[in-house]
Amino acid sequence: MTPRPLDPSTPVDKIYTAFAGDNNSTNLSSLCLELLSEQKKTWLQLREGYESLKNVRTREIPCDGFSVRIQHNPGRIRSTMADVAEKAINGRPCFLCLDNLPEAQKGILYRDTYLILCNPAPVFPSHLTISSLNHHPQTIADYIDTLLQLAGNFGDRWTMLYNGPKCGASAPDHLHFQAIPSGQMAIEKECLEEKSLTRITGVGGVYILRARGLGREIIIMEGDDPAYIASVFKEILAAMKKVHHTDGEPMVNIAVFHKEERWRLLVFPRAKHRPDSFFKEGNDRIMVSPAVIEMGGVIVTPVEKDFEGLNASDVEDIYREVSLNTGIMDSILAAMA
Repeated sequence: MTPRPLDPSTPVDKIYTAFAGDNNSTNLSSLCLELLSEQKKTWLQLREGYESLKNVRTREIPCDGFSVRIQHNPGRIRSTMADVAEKAINGRPCFLCLDNLPEAQKGILYRDTYLILCNPAPVFPSHLTISSLNHHPQTIADYIDTLLQLAGNFGDRWTMLYNGPKCGASAPDHLHFQAIPSGQMAIEKECLEEKSLTRITGVGGVYILRARGLGREIIIMEGDDPAYIASVFKEILAAMKKVHHTDGEPMVNIAVFHKEERWRLLVFPRAKHRPDSFFKEGNDRIMVSPAVIEMGGVIVTPVEKDFEGLNASDVEDIYREVSLNTGIMDSILAAMA
């Protein structure tokens, strides 16, 4: 399935510039930084979002075999608390559809099928959303090739992200990805350490590895051919469906890195969206809603109490609760084999 190309009725006032992906195209990374700079001048909400980011507090928490960075970011409260129940989604206008974008918001038209937008509630110094021009559900099986292509076009200084519709996507009804500067999440370094990796197998030039001792299950695919990586990923997704006995998309978060003509795709298999502590009341409630950024090692806490109080045991418990357990992951890899 491929998103439909740009419709003639698409409002051109939403297009800042275009990236076609051919030899004549300007460097996409440079275009995105230019877009961000211009949008800060013309879009008040975005400018305020980045001003508030200057006051964000962070602290490191060493855990058992890994570390996380806790970020107190009140501007992320809407995303953290987003009601993603079907009734709520159907009852609100889609904020990623072109007709519902803020008047001042513009984007980079990507290959005639996506719009690269600045996120007005940033977690990082540059935070982008890559949104399909057409309104259709968040799903990865048919669009993993696009995610890998984005990683190649954005280049080594960016990381591409995907949240599944049931584990972190605040717009599960509208296909989208994210782009952030590389090096922001602890997992990017930790998954390179040999002590943390077990090689499972090699398929068509793609290495499949499994992270160990990092507090959550992580499957890693690495290779120099994105088409092969996409194929292997689809095999893993099919094995997950088989083990879970479901026809729907298994819960996954994904991060993709591209460096020196090699792609590295990290899959965080999920057991549930939010930990039980998210639904407690009073001081027992911890407003942490893990999506791909949290699974990558940056725990966003919009509430100061949680920023001050979270400790290593809390983080380890959250990861253990929302990540797929080791036994099920063993079954998935066996099903794939």
